[in-house]
Amino acid sequence: MEHSHSGLGKLTLCTGGICICYLYYGILQERLFTGEERLGATFVLLTQCITNTVVAFIWHAIQDIFLQQNQQTPSSNIVGNRPLPQITLWTTSLCYVTAMTCSNEAIAYVSYPVAVLAKSCKLIPTMLVGQFVEKRLYSTMEWMAALCISAGIVLFNVNRMQQQLRHDILHDGSAAQYGTILLLISLSMDGLLSSCQNLLKNCGDRYQPPNAMETMLYVNGYAAVLLIPLSMYSQQWEVGIDSLFRQHGPMASNIAILNATAAIGQIFVFLTITWFSPIITTTITTTRKFFTILLSVWTFGHAFNASQWTAIGLVFAGLFLVIYVQRQKSRVDTAPAKSKHS
Repeated sequence: MEHSHSGLGKLTLCTGGICICYLYYGILQERLFTGEERLGATFVLLTQCITNTVVAFIWHAIQDIFLQQNQQTPSSNIVGNRPLPQITLWTTSLCYVTAMTCSNEAIAYVSYPVAVLAKSCKLIPTMLVGQFVEKRLYSTMEWMAALCISAGIVLFNVNRMQQQLRHDILHDGSAAQYGTILLLISLSMDGLLSSCQNLLKNCGDRYQPPNAMETMLYVNGYAAVLLIPLSMYSQQWEVGIDSLFRQHGPMASNIAILNATAAIGQIFVFLTITWFSPIITTTITTTRKFFTILLSVWTFGHAFNASQWTAIGLVFAGLFLVIYVQRQKSRVDTAPAKSKHS
């Protein structure tokens, strides 16, 4: 029972941290990517990766100093002197950069609603790739939960954005096709990213599984290495640096706060991956977007129609199934421990 309560407490902490950080992150992101003085997506992503790397390095160093002072084994040596799976970390970083870059680039060719609808279905490709690449078997309940959440978010957004979606389909055919291809690549990379994160947790006897901060450190560090030439090639580096120095007041402060919220949010993301699983993390980040939209609509007093209430019901039904499956898994995991003590 104590283990169950502890797991629920950790899940609540991570969910709250992710939702609060990325809610504010979304507001700041809109300021940076809109208007005449907007910054390039690749440049902003690069600054985030550098910030995340620095935060993870400092956290990891302080953690090791604290453990040494208490005469405990440093976190980097808990399971011996085995090396970290650097190739898997590189692959994870490559999938992360590709998914984010394609997603940001797609917004230039399709409307934001189309991008939101596509990314709302992230749970499905994540589970499909997991099943085919990792040979991971998901229960019927887990598939039902993913379908309910994805269908609910799509239905809710389609009802709000029908006119904009129709405009994309009718007036921007070739551009919309290219944007759709980018979104499909992004979704595929999201699925591969989740599988890589699972492989990091279960990397066998040859390698040491990285903890949350080590994963954050290496994934973001490698991502920064990949993004530096990419941002220079696209000329976003020069434009971004110039914008920051010319408008060092509001622009610099906005990007500093954006990177701080992204870094704190990513700490909760990697803790969720370490304590639970990538699929739980994907569920939290996907439904977080839905609750942000729901809160916005509710705040401004918009009435929901019947199909939108149906969509809300589907999302909550999916979340209920996720919680139910997690509780069942928690009971199965704690059963052997109880039998040993009895």
